[in-house]
Amino acid sequence: MDLPFETDERSGGEGGGGTLASTVLVVDDEPVVRDVCARLLSREPDLVVTLAEDAEQALVLLDSQRFDVLITDKNLPGMGGVELIAEARARQPSLEAVMITGYSSSESVIAAFAAGASDYILKPFEDLRLVRAKVRAALERRAGRVKGREQARRVAREAAELLQAGEQASPQAREQMESQLRAYELASRMSPGGQVAVVGSPEALRTLLEEGLEAVALPPDSPALLGAAVVVLETGAPDWWDIAERLQTASPDVVLLAGPHADLADLLDAITLRLELVGFGSSSPRALPERVRMLLMRRNLQRAQTNLAAALMAFRESLARGGA
Repeated sequence: MDLPFETDERSGGEGGGGTLASTVLVVDDEPVVRDVCARLLSREPDLVVTLAEDAEQALVLLDSQRFDVLITDKNLPGMGGVELIAEARARQPSLEAVMITGYSSSESVIAAFAAGASDYILKPFEDLRLVRAKVRAALERRAGRVKGREQARRVAREAAELLQAGEQASPQAREQMESQLRAYELASRMSPGGQVAVVGSPEALRTLLEEGLEAVALPPDSPALLGAAVVVLETGAPDWWDIAERLQTASPDVVLLAGPHADLADLLDAITLRLELVGFGSSSPRALPERVRMLLMRRNLQRAQTNLAAALMAFRESLARGGA
């Protein structure tokens, strides 16, 4: 199962869309900003731009149609831009989000990344070419993910077709292919599994357990951290930065759960290390479980895809040998 809004059956276009047009949703309460974005981006023949003046209007649009990129101002009437990004990515996990902020603020940047944004734009726009470049970069990131999913689906289709036509393969090769194809289908359709290690407060552990995730609290020096699928590391934990650096070269994905008193300089460094950042500036209680679940799903699918590709290669070799 591809997650809701994760499946993109369209082909072609920078956003992976078969319509050749990528869709951009711009949310800002200032008419002049909406107008500038609309005029600038609509000049691109492969972009379709939709405008909204607040988060509530944007959420209605997000519930009814797919978007490739969300551009939202940080300060909106009612629900703010940070909360909107979190809600938008909960609805459409493959969405790329870019936040507009009126000043170069560490807090704003960190809050945007914690909510799931991948970039930000400073307002007022000093160079409109930068806005267009940011949108293009976001579309390229999304297109890369879509391409990876399409390649995985092609491998699965090819495996199924070869099983039907390749009667000359050895029984062992057929059994292995059937087993890995079933494993791939299960990995894509079932809830993701894998142990989550929590280094931090009992509240984080409880939140994950309540969401049905396999989570366990571990001390910072536990060797078992290296064997976890995902490590949730709270900034309130002693020596959390040393732990994060140690895990950078290890197997687990690391989610940094930032508290309200976390040092901003450290969080900016964490972003540069490509740590998954949640918690800071986000009021959504589902942000942590959803981010962990997405990481587990990605890991399980990658493992299943690798095993299926190996089984497919062995099956072809068996066919070439005439089943011997």
